[in-house]
Amino acid sequence: MTTQRPHPHFDDRGTLDWHTRLGDALAQARREKKNVFIELGREA
Repeated sequence: MTTQRPHPHFDDRGTLDWHTRLGDALAQARREKKNVFIELGREA
């Protein structure tokens, strides 16, 4: 397992391993046989 990446916009206290590129997230999910959660929003 790799070091978890923080949420790109706020401190989530290490809840999840966040990606900013879909391809990277999908590749890791495939390797680990996990699902992908997609958060979509506007940066203020």
